Amino acid sequence: MAIKIPSSLAVDEVESIALAALQDPALRVVVALSGIHALPARQIRSMLVEHVDLPGRRLDPEGLNRPLDDYTAEAITEYLAYRHRQWPNSTNSHLLITRNTATTATAVSTFWMDKLVKRLPVGIDQLRQDRILEEALAKGADPLHLAHVFSLGAKASLRYTSAVAESEAEQELNTR
Repeated sequence: MAIKIPSSLAVDEVESIALAALQDPALRVVVALSGIHALPARQIRSMLVEHVDLPGRRLDPEGLNRPLDDYTAEAITEYLAYRHRQWPNSTNSHLLITRNTATTATAVSTFWMDKLVKRLPVGIDQLRQDRILEEALAKGADPLHLAHVFSLGAKASLRYTSAVAESEAEQELNTR
């Protein structure tokens, strides 16, 4: 079985994603969590409000305890204000909620998440892969670094380091 090597997003895809994220507060949060923090869809769907420490600038989904960047903090702040306007009496502890989940304790559905990101040129997995690949390129394709930062297994970390090595080899051939 061949290993699928991840590839970077095109500039026009990134621009399209950024524009779409400005149109919807929930989508902006999803783009930030997948495209900056490389969280998979299941972690985004199950994230609780208590996993976000805005004053302390930390994000702690499933014990990962990561620093919270400006873009993500702003996206979450705007979404929480939107959420409060839409469902002021909701007791759902999940960060993302919908009309259907606001009065329950359940997470948003996979169907809802898929529908939310449908307007993007790529899915959550590609956003996540692009972020991990970007980190691999920036840090010299260190599989241990990738495993630590993104909680990846050995095989996954090696996929990204292979992608970087392949990209660097292609660039070297093109400059000869």
